[in-house]
Amino acid sequence: MARKSAMGKDEKATRLLVCEFLRLFYNNGWVTGTGGGISAVFVEGQVLTAPTGVHKERVLPADLFVVNSNNAEILRSPKNKTLRLSECAPIFCQIIQRRGAGAVLHSHALSTVLAADISDSKDSLSIEGLEMLKGIANENNKSRHIVPIVSNTMYERELCAAIEGALADEAFSRSYCILVRDHGAYIWGKDIWETKRHAEVYHFLFEAIIARRRHQPKAALQPSQLASRPLGL
Repeated sequence: MARKSAMGKDEKATRLLVCEFLRLFYNNGWVTGTGGGISAVFVEGQVLTAPTGVHKERVLPADLFVVNSNNAEILRSPKNKTLRLSECAPIFCQIIQRRGAGAVLHSHALSTVLAADISDSKDSLSIEGLEMLKGIANENNKSRHIVPIVSNTMYERELCAAIEGALADEAFSRSYCILVRDHGAYIWGKDIWETKRHAEVYHFLFEAIIARRRHQPKAALQPSQLASRPLGL
């Protein structure tokens, strides 16, 4: 008999849900080109994690690894021995341990890269004044929501120190997302369903602020600037 998790979802059901969400996220453009991934708790201390280097929309329930959430050690591997555990596994486990997450998505969406690019701060992105902020746990449309940004590295495992710093920083305690410059984002929630909601909300928010920045009218030139411009221009 399959063991039940504290959230009432057994391993088989969670495997099916992870694969369903990977297909959905692929269709949204978040895990294309074999990039990105997801990890989800199915029983305390154990998480299901997608393999690396494979087309995420084609991942089957039997392809998932069972990983110890305390140290990212593989507890059970898929029967398909060509599959490799995602390099994100230590980061997934880090977020699960530090924030009590029930699932973590690693997105490679274009909007996550551009959102970090347009930030006025080197280490964070501030979002405010948007109705969709209500979709983030404990936030509302009057919130000033601050998302941390960390610099990219050659390998995901090398991000762990920067991720730890962001998770420990009180300024980012209300964020369920970490942006990785030139790379993507990690997004999480208390369970896999909240993670799905947060993923949809954050991607909308990123797209909204990118579109607004793109369509902002250029600042009107001051009279002194007009006077100094060459004739005919």
